[in-house]
Amino acid sequence: MQTDVSTSRPFKEASGSATARRYDVVVVGGSIAGLAAAMAFGKRGLTVACVERDATPMPADHLQAFEQWRRDGAGQIRHSHVLLAPLVNALRRDLPGFFDVLIAAGAEVLTFKDMARNTFKDPEFVPGDDDIAFLACRRVVFEFLLRRYMLDTLGRDAFAFIQGDVRGLHAKTDGNEHRVTGVTIKTAHTSLDINADIVVDASGRHTRVARWLAAAGMAPPSLEQHPCGIFYTSRFYRLKDGADYPLLDGRASLAGGVAGIDLGYLKAGIFRSDNRTFSITLAADPEDEPLRVVARDREFDLATRAIHVARPWVAPSVAAPISKVYLYGNLANTRRRYLGNGRPLVRGLFAIGDASIHTNPIAGRGCALGWLSALELAETLGAESDPTQRAADFEARIERLVVPWYEQQVKRDAEALALNKALQRGEDPFDFNRPDGMIDEETRRRVIFRKGLRYASRESLDVMRLLFRQVNLLDPPGMRDERPDLARLFLEGFQKTVDEDDTPRPNRAEFLEALQAT
Repeated sequence: MQTDVSTSRPFKEASGSATARRYDVVVVGGSIAGLAAAMAFGKRGLTVACVERDATPMPADHLQAFEQWRRDGAGQIRHSHVLLAPLVNALRRDLPGFFDVLIAAGAEVLTFKDMARNTFKDPEFVPGDDDIAFLACRRVVFEFLLRRYMLDTLGRDAFAFIQGDVRGLHAKTDGNEHRVTGVTIKTAHTSLDINADIVVDASGRHTRVARWLAAAGMAPPSLEQHPCGIFYTSRFYRLKDGADYPLLDGRASLAGGVAGIDLGYLKAGIFRSDNRTFSITLAADPEDEPLRVVARDREFDLATRAIHVARPWVAPSVAAPISKVYLYGNLANTRRRYLGNGRPLVRGLFAIGDASIHTNPIAGRGCALGWLSALELAETLGAESDPTQRAADFEARIERLVVPWYEQQVKRDAEALALNKALQRGEDPFDFNRPDGMIDEETRRRVIFRKGLRYASRESLDVMRLLFRQVNLLDPPGMRDERPDLARLFLEGFQKTVDEDDTPRPNRAEFLEALQAT
């Protein structure tokens, strides 16, 4: 028998062959979306092989994972993460044992009720408020615990985790129809064919599906891309003995808390995490040359000390860095389409997570949407048996679940990039008074929403609830566009704060000067 080098768990040979095995489903990619898919398929009685390209041993425990586990195929694994409500609720519903493992390992939950009590006196709650919750846990810790849990709990006959590189896609052609039949993988010791009726690409935004299809003589999925307009950098910290988390937005820092500021030319986020750790992320325009230095440890530290919201967190008496500064770039909102004119590109081939639709990671939706997409695919496979109907059904589910967030992010990133470019030119992007004396109504509406939302979310429990539900993917995007009844609250907030100077500090010139400090 061969051995999985990451777990010392033996594979069971299938069909009496050393070179071919058969499973109902092959999942390409062993990160969060791939593991979620394997779990969902296994619950439906399907046999699953999950193939992970990174052939790196798993450390002894989740605390060592952050320091030792090499996961080069998941470039964002050591960047800031917050796990949103749909994922939290799915774990509580489908994997309560694993949810308990997370909490026991130091992950923490922030609920809407916690935040409301921390902001309003005697808030009144409504049904559904219990569904709004974040999970604070480093991505690498979450993935390590999930993989170990699945290896420990799923039956060996039903689930195999194989460390290997997918080198080719097997398919048969009948007329104009293509159908997958499996994959070829290269492990550390041999090449191996895995036969399956379903192949799921969960290999992330760097998927090589186009290469696989071309090698098999088939056309790639159509590709749509729009720039995110950012690169981003992250660093992790641990609290000093005796120190506690600083305030978040003037309030006690609750478990799972997230704080941020958009300076226009730079976005900064603080993410409370597990086991007395937290991370800070800085994001800027990749074409803004002077700001690219924040990818270096020294300048990153200078930047965090210059940003007012971050300064208390990086005080020497409060916390110390536990990582270098990690860089993530070349980002684009990307969509691949596997259905055309109502017909699947290849029958039996599906993509989930970033391999299907990748959006700006600064929004923090990737893990939750990848997990939900895996569950939706399992529902499709259970509901439909015809390959064409399966493809159409899954496409319809993704159109409802993921595409609205993709389209919103494309729009929001274009707006943010335009604002950033204006600041780089020394312009005021929030001045809605035009040189001819007229009012730029679009800019005016944007300013009213920006100032009004900040005010209304601290004055109205209903607005805070709507904001939290939308950030957590529990309501569809478009609170500003689809809730005209909120216009009064936003206008009231704008009018009460119009004379306040709420310009984010530091401004760009001050920030650049701080980066030159000795």
